[in-house]
Amino acid sequence: MAGKRARPTRSELESRLMLAEMQLRRAEFRARAYEGAKDSRRTENWYTRLSGPNSDIKTAWQRLVNRHRDLVDNNPWASRAVKVKVNSTIGDGVMGTPWKSSKRYEEAFTEWAESTDCDFFGRTNFYGLQGLIYRTVAVAGSCMVRRRLDEGLAARGMVPLQLQVMEPDWLDMSKDDGRTVQFGQQFDDRGKLQGYWIRKDHPGETGWNGLKIESELVPPNEILFVYDQLRPGQRIGVPAGAQVLISMRDIDDISSAHLLKSKIAACFTAFVYDQETPDQVQVGTTPLTETLEPGAVEILPPGKQITFANPPSSGDLTQDQRHYLHAVAAGYSITFESLTGILSDVNFSSGRMGWIEAYREVARERWSMVVPQLLNPIGRWFSDAAVLVAMRGPRKIIWTFPRRELIDPSKEIKALIEAVSAGIMSLSDVQRSLGYIPSEVIEELGKDKAAAEAQGLQLTVFGGGVSSQQATQSDLEGNP
Repeated sequence: MAGKRARPTRSELESRLMLAEMQLRRAEFRARAYEGAKDSRRTENWYTRLSGPNSDIKTAWQRLVNRHRDLVDNNPWASRAVKVKVNSTIGDGVMGTPWKSSKRYEEAFTEWAESTDCDFFGRTNFYGLQGLIYRTVAVAGSCMVRRRLDEGLAARGMVPLQLQVMEPDWLDMSKDDGRTVQFGQQFDDRGKLQGYWIRKDHPGETGWNGLKIESELVPPNEILFVYDQLRPGQRIGVPAGAQVLISMRDIDDISSAHLLKSKIAACFTAFVYDQETPDQVQVGTTPLTETLEPGAVEILPPGKQITFANPPSSGDLTQDQRHYLHAVAAGYSITFESLTGILSDVNFSSGRMGWIEAYREVARERWSMVVPQLLNPIGRWFSDAAVLVAMRGPRKIIWTFPRRELIDPSKEIKALIEAVSAGIMSLSDVQRSLGYIPSEVIEELGKDKAAAEAQGLQLTVFGGGVSSQQATQSDLEGNP
């Protein structure tokens, strides 16, 4: 019959149903999805992709490291930011006390740590090496420490352990198949580390650049690889402040452009032009001077006019710099005040809150990276090396970080005394938080007490420290 529509087939009905379901899902997606996941005009230039913990780093790592090194060498803000991180986290070095060890073993560790013999290159002591290692991590993203044993030290009766600090460039990055070998590190089929491919020389040294350098596979127990791991399965670290490299580069460009503009503006002081045609210019008139001098009076001949330059303003350089430097401080996880030294905008409370927040990041890096990846393994290395000189000691070492500067000592010391008295903290915890080694403090207090009693003096020492107020109250009550 003319005009009669044919009944749709089963496949057509299914296609229409699938199309309707897709349209319904799209409508639900537009209505319920996270705003950040929607496709809109605001996100049309936002290109993302699924990436693993190492794929993005692999293509960007060398350029990130090279550019960050250049900034640290030439940009004062990058250099300052790295120094702040090193000084806050490591400072003048982390002190170690072997756990429940003999006096001889403690003295051997102290002698080793304070001597330059612990350094493979013989340049600094253990505390200097700590700062060098952490600085390398901040600048290059990672740092390697190789265990070396020196027979000469053993012959002198010293623990023969030496530490060779190496930049991550020593890893043979050319040995990379994306699975069992990544960033010069060898793994088994399960992803367990088997060793490090270490080059015989640094590839960036003059004469070696661009040449293929031989490498050897070093067992993992001979190398400490220190870096801040941000994603599970991440095999190498990225430089601190990697997110603000462009911002620091912009600061340099803005400062240079502002300085150049000021120089150019200073050169153009005045312009003289004729109001008459050339055939009207009078012959024999006195020529104008070509420079401006203080106190000079210039009489212009007829037809001459002088106009002073009025270059456009260069803008507020200080405000622009502050905007970028706040981002730089955030990128390095430090405070704006510690980066710039500008303290005019903070009071006691705001300065304290800023330092507390920054100290949380310092504590995180100490106890998630510095201690487990560097200090504890070195303590085990020292214990193993001590056996070579017929000395045995614990593999555990108690680490005491440099003391935290007290913002208000009168209030904070009192709070610590009350915490010890209430049993919230131990006296040893308080002493270590202030950068002191408890055993040394107790020993010195004992010597001071004996010396005072020998002179007929009496010292009253309470659990949290020396309290003159409590001592006076005790005397009044007749207590001994």
